Amino acid sequence: MKGKIAAVFFVVTLSIANPSWGQLGGVIDSTLNQVRGIGQTLDQQLIEPLPLRLPKLEPFALSQLPAVVDTVTHPLNSLPASLNIPALNNAVEVQVEDGWRAIERQWLMLADQSSLSLLQQVGATLIKQQEYKALDLVLVHFTVPAHLDSKAALTNILPPAQVNTLDRNHVFASQADADLASTPTATPQPIPSQAMCDNTVTVGMLDTSIDKNHPALTQAKIITQNFVDNTNNAPQYHGTAIASLLVGHSDQLRPLLPKANLYAASVFYRQSDYAQGATMLHLVDGLNWLAMQQVKVVNMSLAGPDNQILALVIDKLTAKGMIIVAAAGNEGPAAPAMYPAAYKKVVAVTATDVKQQIYRWANQGDYIDFAALGVNVLSAKAGGGEGHESGTSVASPVVAAAVACVYEQFGGQAEVILAYLAQQAVDLGQKGKDPVFGNGLITRPL
Repeated sequence: MKGKIAAVFFVVTLSIANPSWGQLGGVIDSTLNQVRGIGQTLDQQLIEPLPLRLPKLEPFALSQLPAVVDTVTHPLNSLPASLNIPALNNAVEVQVEDGWRAIERQWLMLADQSSLSLLQQVGATLIKQQEYKALDLVLVHFTVPAHLDSKAALTNILPPAQVNTLDRNHVFASQADADLASTPTATPQPIPSQAMCDNTVTVGMLDTSIDKNHPALTQAKIITQNFVDNTNNAPQYHGTAIASLLVGHSDQLRPLLPKANLYAASVFYRQSDYAQGATMLHLVDGLNWLAMQQVKVVNMSLAGPDNQILALVIDKLTAKGMIIVAAAGNEGPAAPAMYPAAYKKVVAVTATDVKQQIYRWANQGDYIDFAALGVNVLSAKAGGGEGHESGTSVASPVVAAAVACVYEQFGGQAEVILAYLAQQAVDLGQKGKDPVFGNGLITRPL
C-alpha cells in the first residue's frame, strides 16, 4: 500500500508542476479511489477481532511456578550480593547456589583427620575443630580457595562417605515481617484471655538476643546464652517478640506459658536495620547448649536451605527426645521447602489470621504439620512498647507451647504427642491433613 500512495503522490506532484499532465486527471481520480478502497479494506480487517489461538495449557502444580524467593522480595529485607559482617570478625556473607546465603568460602564437616589433611594439601585453612558433647560429634570449620568453593569441587577431593557430612556454613533467616501496627486494613487480634496451659514447663528457643528489660519480660524466667559477638549492636527485635509471646505479660499481652522456664540461645547477627542472619555453625552451638540444659522442646522461628550438618544434628537431638518446632517459611505457596521445618522429624508450623485464613506468604507443602495464629499478632518491641508481627515465626511458638504442655503427660513420645495435637486441632481447608494447614489449627487453651 505504501508503494501505491507514493506513486499517486508522485503523479499529483507532476500534475501541479506541469499543466500538460492535467490530462491524466481521470487516471489519478481512478487511482485515488483504488487507494481509498484498499484503506477501507485494511481498516475493516484491523477492526474485526482476530480469532484467539492460544496453546493449550496442561494442568500444573504451584510448585512448578518460579520460586517466590527469586521473584518477590520485600524491599526492607533486600540484601546486597556481598555483605560484610562485623559481628563475625568481618567475615563476608554472600549469595550461593539456588539463591541461598552463606559465609564466603566457609564449610563444615564431621571431623576426620585424613580428610582434613587432604583438604589442607589443596589449600584449605582450618578455622577451628570443636567437640559438641551433647551431640556426640566433632565438627571441623574451614575455608577453601575460590576454585574449590563448591560441593562438586570438594567431592573430587574427599572420600564419598565424608562428602555426606559436608556442607556450607549457610545463613538462616528469621521468619517474621515488619511491624504492621500502621497497616489500616489489618484485623486487630483480640487479647487472649487464657494461656496454652498453666503447667510449669521448660521450653527453648533459637533466635536473636532478647530485651529482658522490657516491662513485659522483667518478671519472666528467661535464661540466655549468646553465641555471636556480644556487642550493643546485636539485634533484639525478633527474639523479644517471640519471647513475649511465650512468657511476656502486660495489659495487652497474655503469655502462652506463664509458668515456663525459657532458655534462649542468641544466634543471630545484624544484616541490616530490618534483617538478621544466623550461621549454620551458630545454630549448632545453640542447639548443643539447649541439649546440655536438658531442654526437650525447642522453637526455631527461622528458616533456610537444606543443610547436611543441620539434618545430622536434628537426627541426633530427636533421637535423644528433643522435639523441635519450626516456622514453615514466608516465601509463598509456590516456593521450595525451607528447613529445618521440612525435615520429617521437625514439627512445621504455618500461619493464619484471626479469620482462620492462611497467611498469604506462608510456604506450603506436604511437610506442614500445624497452623496457628500468626498474622497481625501483638508482641513486645525491643526498647519498649508493643507492635504487630506477621509470619510463620509468630505462629511457631504457639505450637511449641502446646507441645511443651503435654510433653511430660505423654512421656516425651513425639509420635503420641503429635497425634494428640492433631486430634485437638481445628481442621481447616481440605478434610484431614493437607499441604496448606497441615493437621489443622492449634489454639489456646489446649
